[in-house]
Amino acid sequence: MPDWSGGITKAVVAGSITVAGVVTGTGTAHADPATACRSGINGPTVAVTNTISIGSCCYVEGNGYTIWGWIPYQNNSGSSVTYCAHAIDVIHGGWAHDFGCDSTTAAQQGMAHPGAADPYHKWGWQTWGAGPGTYVISAGFWLNGHYLGDVESPMTTIGAHA
Repeated sequence: MPDWSGGITKAVVAGSITVAGVVTGTGTAHADPATACRSGINGPTVAVTNTISIGSCCYVEGNGYTIWGWIPYQNNSGSSVTYCAHAIDVIHGGWAHDFGCDSTTAAQQGMAHPGAADPYHKWGWQTWGAGPGTYVISAGFWLNGHYLGDVESPMTTIGAHA
């Protein structure tokens, strides 16, 4: 997996990802379940502020097109934070899906699961049946009324599906 350097707020990683033991290049084409995080499983994270760092992960179910996003985080700010994610269409630009946010928490370390908390989970925002295309999961957080982040997962490519 590629290493990350620098603390930047906008970062697209197009590193190799391993799916079922096969290196697939700069993205993934899915037949089996696949997980892709910035680097390695669940990490490392990117420093967005001096005291908060986050990652961005993407999971594609075995059907080849249902996507989940989650956010590993380290919060040493002492403040409560709300973690959120959305899918970006790499080819055409713009948001392809809003996963919503997770519960607001002051926990120092953990995994946020956007779309899992009210009001989002009532409408099934946590998963998305993606159409054919290439996507990244963009993660961020709300802190003191400001949205920070845009830390992006590796690209994942979804092919045609029935």
